[in-house]
Amino acid sequence: MGAEKLDNSLAQTLRLLRRIKGHRGTLLATLVAMVVAAIAEIAPIGLAKAAIDVLFPNQGAEATAVQKWCAEVGSSFAAFFGYALDDVRPAALVFITVGLVLLGIVSAAATYANTFFGRYLSALIVVDLRCSLMDKILDLPVAFYTKRKVGDLVSRFSTDVQITYNAVRIFLLILVLQPLIFALALLVALNLNWRLTLVTLIVGPFIVLPLAIIGKKVRKRSRQSLVSLGESMEAINQALSGLRVIKAFRAEKLESARYREVNRRWLKRQSSLIRAKAAGRGIMDVVYGITLALIMGAGGWLTINEMWGLNASTFMAFLIAMATAYRPLRRISVAYNDWQESMAATARVFEIIDREVEVPDVPGAISIGPIVDSISFDRVSFSYLDEDGSSIPVLRDLSFEIACGTTVALVGPSGAGKSTIADLLFRFHEPCAGRITFDNHPATEITRESLLSQMAVVSQRPFLFNTTIRENIAYGRIDASDSEIEAAAKAAHIHELIIGLPEGYDTLVGERGASLSGGQLQRVTIARAILKDASFLILDEATSSLDTESERTVQEALKNLLKGRTALVIAHRLSTIVDADKILVIEEGRLVEEGNHAELIQVQGVYARLYQSQDKVGMDA
Repeated sequence: MGAEKLDNSLAQTLRLLRRIKGHRGTLLATLVAMVVAAIAEIAPIGLAKAAIDVLFPNQGAEATAVQKWCAEVGSSFAAFFGYALDDVRPAALVFITVGLVLLGIVSAAATYANTFFGRYLSALIVVDLRCSLMDKILDLPVAFYTKRKVGDLVSRFSTDVQITYNAVRIFLLILVLQPLIFALALLVALNLNWRLTLVTLIVGPFIVLPLAIIGKKVRKRSRQSLVSLGESMEAINQALSGLRVIKAFRAEKLESARYREVNRRWLKRQSSLIRAKAAGRGIMDVVYGITLALIMGAGGWLTINEMWGLNASTFMAFLIAMATAYRPLRRISVAYNDWQESMAATARVFEIIDREVEVPDVPGAISIGPIVDSISFDRVSFSYLDEDGSSIPVLRDLSFEIACGTTVALVGPSGAGKSTIADLLFRFHEPCAGRITFDNHPATEITRESLLSQMAVVSQRPFLFNTTIRENIAYGRIDASDSEIEAAAKAAHIHELIIGLPEGYDTLVGERGASLSGGQLQRVTIARAILKDASFLILDEATSSLDTESERTVQEALKNLLKGRTALVIAHRLSTIVDADKILVIEEGRLVEEGNHAELIQVQGVYARLYQSQDKVGMDA
């Protein structure tokens, strides 16, 4: 199971690294810098042995190659300046000192290059990952978001992606470099004394096995901690979005208690993660202590008894080699747990990226222009799936037609399926049975792009982006000229208000259009729909949340919007649709009445009861 987790982590990391497009030269530079840095880390072992051999030679022993080289080169330098070299040790000390300085410079340059290129590549990967995640978020079907919490998605965008940056950084700067240093140090140790090296490697399994077990726990607990962090983000999002409601109901203490409970769960899971990571570091320290004791005991005894070819310089160099090998092992053990923690975040990011997007256009799908005939529902049924997978019927065997150039109103009690009809027209969902046609072409055989280009919507809750009024109006047509934007604003009865603002059309509307009133927001969205010049409009209870005066102004704007267009109006206030060409009455997902206002009033059915009840409420008010 641990090996499977490791393979999965490696696969995910390599998948991240494949995102380095057009930067293979930078990756190569990083790898070269790693090799140089690893060699620079190992080189002091050789210098230490040389120093001991030259500065503290064995009396009567044959001169080593290093001693001979130092004597020859030192004598040449001394002769050049007119001196005789009686003792090779001062010259050797100079050479070793200079060598250490040069080695330090090379090591610093290699470390700088490795760190810079490694972090730069990590940043490149994260930028590409963020863009891919955004693309997928925008491409996923609307149904995906009905059961998703906004806070969890925001957490994946921010926290999880940032932790993924750490995963790439750890892999490039530690999990590749440090094993290379360990391997080189081990090679040096084998070269110095292979027997003692093999004895030392006995403790290897006591490092690898606990590391794999703890790494598995770290990944699992990290994922649990990230889920709790997503819950915390969702709690913040809920509190900020519903701040007015919270204050109106004096529920500050209740929301504070809820948030504390969410963070208590996060703390519990985070403490479990911290314990697992701390255990890994503790195990490494124990193993290091045992290894050092083994080397000192066995190596010292062998050196004293001059066995296995060990002498003082070789033993000291061996000790330095093993200490050099331990440092990367310790770094690897810490980094491995951090890497596994990061992989949990990476898995959450890829979980979104790997989701199926909206069904693509079928082969041979056609493009349509403006609606010239009709839009029809032919025995359409639709059901939602609840959390346990059971089907909840919303529309049942629904058939009706919207003729080109007419305004058709949908009325009915809440939950009757009116908004679902609009979602089906936009193809946010697909019917479970029956079919929808545009000019006698099945919706499934029309390209989404051409279909949506002919549609515009004005909804009950208008949404504006936190940018200028000009950009919000031109959102559906970013190439629109200033004169076209202003003409749309005039038709929506919002132009005079806009030019009265200090910045005019360049005024920022604020978060969700906070600087504008409800009626003003709605008129800006109407101007946006007018500018798009779509042939089919959907008005989803566009005036239901407005006061009487604002509704009157918006209704005037809507008249300009509806001229010469086909429209479906989802109505809450029935007084706003008495002039509709046709009214469809929906109840429990079925079409129960159809006709114009006068005809339906005469029938004295569902519509008449709804209209008369609203009319009575208006008279009482």
